[in-house]
Amino acid sequence: MNVIVTGGGGFLGSHTVKKLIKENHNVLVFSKNFENVKSCLNQCKTISGYIDELCIHEKEIINFSPDVVIHFGWSGGNNNADINESKQFFDNLPHSIKFLELLSRLDKKPKFIGVGSFAEYGNDPMVYLENYNEKPKDFYGLCKKMFREYSEMFCQQNSIDWTWIRPCFIYGPNDVSTRLIPKVINKMIKSELVHLDDCEIIIDYLYIDDFSDLVYELIITKNVGIYNICSGKKYILKDVINKIKELTNSKSKLIFDKTMNKKDRRKMICGSNLKIKLSTNKENYIDLEEGIKQTIDHIKNAM
Repeated sequence: MNVIVTGGGGFLGSHTVKKLIKENHNVLVFSKNFENVKSCLNQCKTISGYIDELCIHEKEIINFSPDVVIHFGWSGGNNNADINESKQFFDNLPHSIKFLELLSRLDKKPKFIGVGSFAEYGNDPMVYLENYNEKPKDFYGLCKKMFREYSEMFCQQNSIDWTWIRPCFIYGPNDVSTRLIPKVINKMIKSELVHLDDCEIIIDYLYIDDFSDLVYELIITKNVGIYNICSGKKYILKDVINKIKELTNSKSKLIFDKTMNKKDRRKMICGSNLKIKLSTNKENYIDLEEGIKQTIDHIKNAM
């Protein structure tokens, strides 16, 4: 199978690329950075560029003749600083739409898998089902929702199989260093002060290998529609932070400070994984403690 992975050098994309290569598929990786996939660059094709440069490479995409395209490529969204910037729209929607138009011109229409976010759902403290009426509270979530609606209709009108995945707090090796788990692990390994809000939020965490396994199942099957990619479990963030401290055997001073709580912060970010479980053959999942151990080991080895 020929698979194009945009944003294939990012955290989620790179693990998906490695899973596809492991399963002997032909992969074309489009990314601005290939550091996370440097170990397998001799086993895949690559195109270097930002999302606004995707359609410049129409000839290479046509020649590759993809069976599946998974669109991780997105500019911004990793930090709170840019989730409400207008560039969420201008840097992503026009170029993603043009990319869809390019795919519709291919002789063989590939399956399209778009990557959304739990930010589409909004802030209601509940376990989200895929059919929940989305009420995003920031530009990032709204932009993802807008592209989800557009891509679904566009693919329907152009006879393209369409799937939309919503990852929920995926963690593990090679995660973006500014995200909470790798940031806390780094500080605790170095015995630095860890000063956080009260961390009473309830979160669904899923290990990156489980994520790539589930996405792979959707890539190789005829399953279509919207899927939460999550563990279906609830964790109090404070317990997760304390577990990291225990597993790193850290001497860091740990402060949970409710005065740092954001006024509009979400109280719960959790999803149902029943649909993805019923649609795939995956049975075994890595538990949180083991996943954190593996993440700690990876960060230590990279120091």
